[in-house]
Amino acid sequence: MAFEHCLNLELRKSARLITQFYESHLSELGLKVGQFSILRAVCLCKQTTNKELQRILVLDQTTLSRNLKPLIRDELLTLSVDQNDHRIKLISLSDKGRKTYKTALPLWQAAQKEISDKLGEPYVKHISTLTNRLLETLNP
Repeated sequence: MAFEHCLNLELRKSARLITQFYESHLSELGLKVGQFSILRAVCLCKQTTNKELQRILVLDQTTLSRNLKPLIRDELLTLSVDQNDHRIKLISLSDKGRKTYKTALPLWQAAQKEISDKLGEPYVKHISTLTNRLLETLNP
């Protein structure tokens, strides 16, 4: 039985495979790839907010909150209050979070290199081009 061509299904299958691949590399640390992405974004930003993380990672508030909870619980991230606006919570890496990120980074880099080598440079560029086009076209 043939399925009707569906971009959503094709992209979701690809996303699941890539997620499983990266998580197999990060599994020794007990990190999910989404959690690693948050740690990486916070590390690069130094300090950020929920709204900024939502924008950077293209996540809705519910998904972001669900992924932040274990990182805060495990003391990898710290929350503080913005001095100018007490309603805004600032998110930073804790010392433990920096150490975890530093340990996870080579595992992520190994996954990145391995999948890039398996796909080949033209397909890696296609994925980046497609992602950028989708962000330009569909992201409000």
